Amino acid sequence: MSSNTSVTAEVRPFPNAKVAPATEAPDVHVQPVVAPPPEAEAPAKKKRSVRSFLLPIIGLALLSGGAWYGYDYWTTGRFMISTDDAYVQADMAFVSPKISGYVDQLLVSENQQVKAGDPLLTIDAGDYKIAVAQAEAQIATLAKTLDRIDAQTKAAQASLQQAQAQKVADQAAADNAGRAQQRAAQLVKTHVGTQAQLDDAQTALDQAKAALVGADAQIAAAQANIGVLEAQRAESA
Repeated sequence: MSSNTSVTAEVRPFPNAKVAPATEAPDVHVQPVVAPPPEAEAPAKKKRSVRSFLLPIIGLALLSGGAWYGYDYWTTGRFMISTDDAYVQADMAFVSPKISGYVDQLLVSENQQVKAGDPLLTIDAGDYKIAVAQAEAQIATLAKTLDRIDAQTKAAQASLQQAQAQKVADQAAADNAGRAQQRAAQLVKTHVGTQAQLDDAQTALDQAKAALVGADAQIAAAQANIGVLEAQRAESA
């Protein structure tokens, strides 16, 4: 091949063609990806380890809470009713003491279960102790009064017995005086006795009769005294 060979190029006109105008590309902002620094990887691993440690504990706590709730519901909760419109029906008993007074001590607490015969409270016994002391003093006085009346009654009964015995003696004396007066009167009629003897016999008879009347009066007085004493004892007893 000779170095003198020449190459020619033919230039031809390119036909006119319509070229569409180029549209503007949208403005896209691309954020560059930045690799995490090596020192940030260690806390992430630490967080994952803490999370893996806490999750079982939280799950166990939730399981324990659910078990406790189930046990509480089974033993207590299923017997409890919750509502906004409820009332409690209960029997009421009114308790009142036989005596009045100030409450000294309360022996039960609120909502405490009691049964028949249980003491609920005590009443201050100060006033009643004073009343008991006064009553005991009055009883002692009445006892002394009764003893005095009994002694007086015995004395009155003794006086009655004495008056009755005196009446028996006076009755005997009156009978004797009556017989003596009859003999003296008979002697005067036969002119054996004197009028003075008859007068003495009559005087003795009158005195005996008067003594007999006095004995009856003493008996009546003793009986009346005994009646009064018995009435006083009945009132004091």
